[in-house]
Amino acid sequence: MTVRLSVTDTLATATLGPRSRPMRSVLSMLGVAIGIATLVTVIGIAGTNQAHTRAQLEALGSNVLEVTPGDSPDGPVPLPETASAMIRRIAPVEGAAAIRALPHQKVFRTDLVPETMGSGITVDAVEPELAGTMDLSVADGRWFDDATSSLPGVVLGARAAQLLGVAAVGQRVWIGDQWYGVLGILAPAQLAPQFDMKALIGDDWAVGHLVDPQVTTIYVRTRSGTASQVRQVIPLTANPAVPHAVEVAARSRLEQAQTAVDGSYRALALGLATIALLVGAIGIVNTMVIAVLERRGEIGLRRAVGARAGQVRLQFVVEAALIGLCGGVAGVVVGVLVTLGYGAANAMTPMVDPAACAAGVVLAVLVGAVAGAYPASRAARLSPTQALRGA
Repeated sequence: MTVRLSVTDTLATATLGPRSRPMRSVLSMLGVAIGIATLVTVIGIAGTNQAHTRAQLEALGSNVLEVTPGDSPDGPVPLPETASAMIRRIAPVEGAAAIRALPHQKVFRTDLVPETMGSGITVDAVEPELAGTMDLSVADGRWFDDATSSLPGVVLGARAAQLLGVAAVGQRVWIGDQWYGVLGILAPAQLAPQFDMKALIGDDWAVGHLVDPQVTTIYVRTRSGTASQVRQVIPLTANPAVPHAVEVAARSRLEQAQTAVDGSYRALALGLATIALLVGAIGIVNTMVIAVLERRGEIGLRRAVGARAGQVRLQFVVEAALIGLCGGVAGVVVGVLVTLGYGAANAMTPMVDPAACAAGVVLAVLVGAVAGAYPASRAARLSPTQALRGA
């Protein structure tokens, strides 16, 4: 007569080995835990370092693109007035601002300086969104808003203010043929140091009072890691009529460096995680093979009272899977704690990957079950007489 075991009975039978030999089971779980902890820790630390490196590169402009007018067979094609507003509609874009270079406008401290003299300070008309897009901060005064953008006001770069002798807001400078009130003075720009030597006026004022100022550059800031994808859709978004006449370029090779860094971290994490899982699997196989050899008497007795080969096989597979499960959970906890500690010790934001934690537990169970398959098959092949004789 064949006896069928319920799920509860199968689990109870599968826990007999670990309960009867707790030290050996703990050591087996420890091997799996070390493997999974290494997996979670490597991915967590790699993710933490990757995020930190990415933030440093983005602070230097790796996620900033420059959009400029391109050429067509009929000559240069100016960017549409609506280009920056349309680019801001792209989902991964965090900011976009148009700049109109005004090379014929010169800046002087007073109207008594001859126009033939130069100071090296250039004048640009800018949209209010430029400050957020290029991380410009005002050291004194205020930045443009919808109201001041249409007034004869100017925001001076840090170096430009020094050269003009402007130490506080409220003073005036002579630009072109009229006075402009100083609205603000920028702090030294880290992301775009070229703005230190600029005098910036409002875009609305320039469009309404100067002679046909054209958009010369649009700075676009993208969400982390999306610069390449955004670059592909900007031409059709900025100028749907003539997309091939829109030039889009990164401000430097930092974007390529960021891509290389991301790929290196991913390869490192996958390589070390694979080694860690292999070590854990070898530990489970070793433990289960020894368990089969030591428990031949138990196997023979179960077979003698009617247990089928499949039930014996299932017992050892479930036992190995349970060892993997316990080791996996312990490994995830240790890995998360190590990642958090690493981030705190290095003043970085720790990046614990929930997917890696869940995958760690699942992989531990799968590795345990696969590792226990060979010992389980070996146990199932033992006949009752052989098992009882060798016990």
